[in-house]
Amino acid sequence: MKILIILLMLTSIVVNGMTSYHLFKASSYDLSSLLIIASYLSIVLGIYVVTVRKPGTAITK
Repeated sequence: MKILIILLMLTSIVVNGMTSYHLFKASSYDLSSLLIIASYLSIVLGIYVVTVRKPGTAITK
């Protein structure tokens, strides 16, 4: 499941980045900035998913 989320985040980053670039060239700055923010949030969420570890079972004595 973690790999699937990572792949979705990577494709989201690429698609948002390329779309944002094309909108910026077309002078649509509002949508471009919105997609840049969405791309940034995708990066942050991807890093969070990769770094969070599932807690293991604790052995108590």
